[in-house]
Amino acid sequence: MEQANRDGWTNEAWVQALRGDGPHASSAEAELHRMLRDGLRRAFSARPAVLEWVDDFAQEASIRVLQQLPTFRGDSRFSTWALAIAVRIAFDELRRKRWHDVSLDALVGTGDHPASRYKEDPEKVMGRRDMLRMLQKAMSEHLTPKQLLALSAELKGMPQSEIGRRIGANRNAIYKLTHDGRKKLKHVLSQQGITAEAIAWAFSADARGLL
Repeated sequence: MEQANRDGWTNEAWVQALRGDGPHASSAEAELHRMLRDGLRRAFSARPAVLEWVDDFAQEASIRVLQQLPTFRGDSRFSTWALAIAVRIAFDELRRKRWHDVSLDALVGTGDHPASRYKEDPEKVMGRRDMLRMLQKAMSEHLTPKQLLALSAELKGMPQSEIGRRIGANRNAIYKLTHDGRKKLKHVLSQQGITAEAIAWAFSADARGLL
């Protein structure tokens, strides 16, 4: 007999109820929303400011769970699988809200790279400052306007979904813009004698937000 989830429903019971129609399906969807809402409240209990959006996140997650239900293989508890989807949606929405009022144009240009941002020796600090300036120069000289906007925003931490919303392009188009831009810049910088290690750092998470 299949082990029940913490909510008392087995994986099979969840799938059968949500795949059905009529009052049983409606009850199951309401229970799903409740389970996701309560799970998100626990997950974000240390961030009170987020709790006001939990119902919205749970609603969006309920829709996504129903859409992805055919992919559920039962390798984990249904509640665990569904809540993981809800948490990803919540984080995506929080990132989008964070960048909502930030102009893409404001993300393009020369940044300030104070030494205090680097917890390393002064020589390495100067080297990385120079690396970032060379990267900015190459971006302004060799990228198309759309590549420059998309890659500048991505390197400063804006999610691709939000970049796409601003530019009016889907995620695949944004991926191609940033991928092609990175490829072009790596070629330009390598031609200037920049090492592969330095180029990799400039595009890494460690440098994100410093441009």
